[in-house]
Amino acid sequence: MGKKKITFWELVLMNLSALYGIRWIARSTSEGYLGLGAIPMWIVLMFVFFVPQALMCAEMASSYPTDGGLNDWVKIAFGAKYGFLVSWMNWTSLIFWFASFLTFFSINATYMIGRPELADNKPIVLIMSIVVIWILSFASMRGMKFGKYFTSVGSLGSTAPTIVLIAFALLAIVVFQKAPSASVYNAASLTPKLNMNSLVAISSIMFAYTGAQLTANFCSEMENPRRDYPRTIMVAATIIGVLYAVGSICITMLLPTSKITSSTGILDAMLKACRLLGIPSGFIQLIAFGIALSVLGALVLYIAQPTKMLFGFAEPGIFPENITRVNKHGIPEKAVMFQAILITALITAVSIFPGVDAIYNILVTMTALTTLFPYVLLFLAYGKIKREKKDIDSLYVMTKNKGLAKFLTWWETALCCAAICCSALPIMSTARDNIIYEIELIGGGLLIICSGLWLWKRSGLENEVIPVNEWEQGKSKCAD
Repeated sequence: MGKKKITFWELVLMNLSALYGIRWIARSTSEGYLGLGAIPMWIVLMFVFFVPQALMCAEMASSYPTDGGLNDWVKIAFGAKYGFLVSWMNWTSLIFWFASFLTFFSINATYMIGRPELADNKPIVLIMSIVVIWILSFASMRGMKFGKYFTSVGSLGSTAPTIVLIAFALLAIVVFQKAPSASVYNAASLTPKLNMNSLVAISSIMFAYTGAQLTANFCSEMENPRRDYPRTIMVAATIIGVLYAVGSICITMLLPTSKITSSTGILDAMLKACRLLGIPSGFIQLIAFGIALSVLGALVLYIAQPTKMLFGFAEPGIFPENITRVNKHGIPEKAVMFQAILITALITAVSIFPGVDAIYNILVTMTALTTLFPYVLLFLAYGKIKREKKDIDSLYVMTKNKGLAKFLTWWETALCCAAICCSALPIMSTARDNIIYEIELIGGGLLIICSGLWLWKRSGLENEVIPVNEWEQGKSKCAD
């Protein structure tokens, strides 16, 4: 047998590239959202949402290391119909995510070339976003043997700038005391203010903490998936939680929350730190380049794999055969092209909103709303599998206590449902913008669910539910 494509440390780096994003630090700490209240929320939600989610995924991936991942787990619990539906919702939610991430990339690119004044130039940012998605779509068609180089380098492009931000803030404010801290940390300032904006921000933090299931798609490419996959999740979880919490403290040491914007806050904080420490502003171009690399890494990973999971593992008859046909790298090329067309249409549609920062925030909120739908089914699937599983033969088990597993299942499900409701709160400044905003958010979410159910009904397939223990005995054909 030849050497496996994905090693343990490559998968750790993939987790960091896909799950950690420095951009969330600025959005969460902005005064219009959580401000200093984001600091405890990153810590709280890491323990009450992210860690249980990651451990659930680790146990299911250890028990069922298939390429289908999230699709297969829900299929095991609720049948082929819901396995397809969760893949459909996961894929369609990424359309919004791509649009927001591309906008963030384009803004960073303006800093990278030393022209930060272009960051609020809407035509330039939107055109650049469209060009990048098409280039990366073609690149992703070469499969993960090619894409893993982007993701491995990209993970460093996100974590390294965060480490630099933390180091510079501590040096400038704490060690050399070049300026007083821009924020005062006490119980009152760290307590999140509960209003519509802060509730939307909390749902965005939960969205930032999703994605632990993604690398399950690569289990079959690891040397020992039952041993190594849970380890990669826990290593990545520790690093991610620390970076988010400490990064939030350091950005608010450099800038008051009223001066932090979602789209440019990180680089603005870096600029101030460089001025205080006497570092040439050209250093920011290097940091912007690193952040751009992290975006490229995550984009390549997300372009190919969820598309492969939906179109490559869907039951015959749901989609036309020509769109599910894969190339020699195992990627459905026409599905990737169709995805790029949808993303281009969405980026064009949201350009009606004023300002790049407003467009970016709207796209992030749309992403949080639609992305959390599949997790409701994921958590419920874990609960059902745990109840019906007779023998625990996995190398990793979150808990052998089925009562605790039941509690965590309903806890995570309730958090997800609450976050979905919070995402849909009206936060625009005018009634007209709120109407458009709500139509796009709520209407878009309903359209995604209803269209998935319609595709399944149209296919005429049955909702076959295969007992959990038949999967354990190797009798299931779901991974074929």
